[in-house]
Amino acid sequence: MRAKRPNPVRWLWYAVGGRLPDVYREWVLYDLTSRTWVLRHLARALVQHSVWLLLLLLPIPLSLRLPMIVLGVSVGMTFSLSFMEDASERRLIRHGFPAGLNRRIREESTTAERADLAAMYTAWYTATPHADDPPPA
Repeated sequence: MRAKRPNPVRWLWYAVGGRLPDVYREWVLYDLTSRTWVLRHLARALVQHSVWLLLLLLPIPLSLRLPMIVLGVSVGMTFSLSFMEDASERRLIRHGFPAGLNRRIREESTTAERADLAAMYTAWYTATPHADDPPPA
């Protein structure tokens, strides 16, 4: 059974931080733990920071309005990306899930990939240096 997706109006409410009804709980869990969860977070963050477009309505020169919008969106997105783990966990808790569930699900689903990556790093950093390699500084 597929999770019931919210309609566009409910998704906008969810994107700005609102709580969806319980019928969408399975979809919220999928939204915050799928392999595309970072892209989904970026989409929600762009919706939240679209309020900066209201600066276009100000009666000031366009050469001032555009840098204000770029600065506002870039600072907002930087903070949003910095705290996306915490934001997704708070969103899951708000929908009735236990704390830490999103990280646990994401970590369990990528165990093989993380093992391959760890093996690659281990092989790279434990390799014996070649005679041609310069000495470490």
